[in-house]
Amino acid sequence: MNKNYKVLIATYPFAKSGKKPLELLENTGYELIFNPYNRRLKAGEVENLLQDIDAVIAGTEPYPFEALKNAKKLKVISRVGIGLDNVPLKECKELGITVTYTPDAPSKAVAELTLANIINLVRYIYQSDRSVRNYAWNRYLGFLLKEIKIGIIGIGRIGKLVTHLLQPFDTTILACDLKPDEEFGKKYNLNWYDKEYVLRNSDLVTLHIPHSKMNHHFINRETISIMKTGSFLINTSRGNVVDEKALLDALKQKHIAGAALDVFSSEPYDGPLNKLDNVILTAHMGASANESRYYMELGAAEDCIRVLNREIPQNDAYEENLSEISQI
Repeated sequence: MNKNYKVLIATYPFAKSGKKPLELLENTGYELIFNPYNRRLKAGEVENLLQDIDAVIAGTEPYPFEALKNAKKLKVISRVGIGLDNVPLKECKELGITVTYTPDAPSKAVAELTLANIINLVRYIYQSDRSVRNYAWNRYLGFLLKEIKIGIIGIGRIGKLVTHLLQPFDTTILACDLKPDEEFGKKYNLNWYDKEYVLRNSDLVTLHIPHSKMNHHFINRETISIMKTGSFLINTSRGNVVDEKALLDALKQKHIAGAALDVFSSEPYDGPLNKLDNVILTAHMGASANESRYYMELGAAEDCIRVLNREIPQNDAYEENLSEISQI
C-alpha cells in the first residue's frame, strides 16, 4: 500500500454521523486534507485544492473538466451520495480517473423526505404554519392521500421506495419509467404510463430521475401547461430537471398549487422562489438522515481505499450511469 497518497475530503461535514469512515482513512497512513472552508466548495476552490491530490472524498461540489485535467495525480473521485451531475463521467474515463458513488445508502432518506413533502403539501401544513405565526388561524381543507393520484416519474431505487411507503395510504399511483420493472409493477399493482399521461392526470407529481442533457428542464413551460390546475410538484432529484423560472410563474398564477424543492439549479439557492408562500424549500437535505449519511461516507471511504489499492471498487459509477443518461 502506498502510504504517500494524499486524499482530499472535500465534502462537508464528514464523520459527524459516525467515526468509522474517517478512522478507515486514517488507518491507511494516507495524508488527509480537509475542506478548509467548512461548507460546500465552489468550482474555483475545488480546482485549487486538487493540486497534488491522489483521491477525493466528494460531495455535491462541482468538478469542471479543466480542473480535473490539471489534477495530474488524481486517480479516484469517491462520491458521498448518488447524484453524479457534478462529475463529468465521460471526461473522467478519458483521463483515467475512477469515479465511485454510494447509490443505495441515501435512497431511503430521500424517499422518506418525499413522503413527508407529499403529506405536507396536500394537507397544507406549511401554509397553516405560516398563518398561525401571522395570527390568521387559517384551517386549510386538504386531501387524504386516497383521494388523489400521485405520479411518480422515475421508478428506480428511490421511486420504488416511495411506492412502497405510499402503500398504507391506499393512494392511486401513476408510474412512469423508461424501462418499467414489470416484476416490481406486479408486486405493487402498478399501471405504467408515458410522461404526458402522468403529467396530465396526476394531482401530485414527484420526480426521481437523473439530470442529463435530455432531462435538462424536464419540467418546463410546456410540460407545466399540461399539468392539472391546482396540482403539486416535488423535486428531490436534481435541480436542473426543473425550469425554476417556469415553475415560479406557475406558482404565482396558482396553476401549480404548491411545490416542494430540495434541489436547485444553483446551490445554495437564493432566488425569487424564496418570496412565495406556496413552496417548500429545503437545503438539499434529502440524504441528511443520520444512518444514511453514515453509510454514504463509509461506502465512499471503502471505495476510495479499494481504488488506491488497485482493487475493484464496490460501486463503480461508469457502467450504470453512462447508460442511464436518457430521457423518460
